[in-house]
Amino acid sequence: MYAKVLKVSGSKTELYVTTKHFIAPAGEEVFAILGEDRILYAPIESDIGKNYAVRVVKGAGWNVKKIKVQRVVASAAYNIPKSFAKYLNIGKGGLVLAVGGDATLEIIPLPIVIARIGRFREPNILAAEKPFPDS
Repeated sequence: MYAKVLKVSGSKTELYVTTKHFIAPAGEEVFAILGEDRILYAPIESDIGKNYAVRVVKGAGWNVKKIKVQRVVASAAYNIPKSFAKYLNIGKGGLVLAVGGDATLEIIPLPIVIARIGRFREPNILAAEKPFPDS
């Protein structure tokens, strides 16, 4: 499992994130799939990728783009399609949470993560007087 807060890099023409989590060898194509609140990267030959490949063939894959995994020194760079970045309000210098599994990588904008966490409860004052129960 992989989880890390990353900074979005890029130029005027492209945005990308660089991470140590490879879901495919450098140079291979993977799917970038736009969700409601995140981008999912999955190899085309994975179960998720095969499912979306069928959708693309049927013309129902409007939220899927093919990208190549790029090598940057010992890291992988994943392109963020401009339309996906616009929809999720991701820009150069923005922060995202990268969560990786065996063959997937999810990029979630940090403001969305923070909004979903909600508010923490205030500390219990009585608990501060006696922090540990008697044993």
